[in-house]
Amino acid sequence: MSTIRRERKDSLEHRQLILQTAHALFSEHGVKPVSMHQIAKTAGIGQGTLYRRYAHKGDLCLDMLHEFGHQLIQQLTGYLEENKESSAANLFGGLLDRWIDAIEEKADLIIAMESKMNCEDDRGSFFRSPMYLFFRDKISELIAQMSVDSNPTIPINADLAAHAIICSMAPVGYFHFKEEKGFTKEEMKQSYCRIYQFSC
Repeated sequence: MSTIRRERKDSLEHRQLILQTAHALFSEHGVKPVSMHQIAKTAGIGQGTLYRRYAHKGDLCLDMLHEFGHQLIQQLTGYLEENKESSAANLFGGLLDRWIDAIEEKADLIIAMESKMNCEDDRGSFFRSPMYLFFRDKISELIAQMSVDSNPTIPINADLAAHAIICSMAPVGYFHFKEEKGFTKEEMKQSYCRIYQFSC
């Protein structure tokens, strides 16, 4: 094995070890209380090794969100395939439910990432992420189908509608309203479905 290949393998192994360790610590203690020093110590690697890959915790959270996004896309692709005989409205409701589940599951990561990322850093731009593009495209397809099914004489820009729906469910706004009004996750799901007048 060449030196370059060995270094690449070591780098990939370090990344997986760091992500697994951070996930375990975040699950146990929450994201905010866990330090980079604690992650390195628990993983059994030097802080220099950790900081060479992740300049700060926001970088680490971003990488973890990207990993989660890829897993979520795979799950949703499976959901859409398994339920392809369902109506567009039901599939739309299912996507909204799963989007809220994802927001709830990764709220701490999103907050930690946003607090550390530079405002001019495109790496943290949600609108460039595969997760956003996947949701926008799938929701757009379903909206286009629902538009044809309900009233084909009234045109709708499905891409714009999908984008507006996703923006209206941004984590910061979602949690602000949920906490201010004391709604449960299920109540939030039902409210979003009613707003967009689709059955779930």
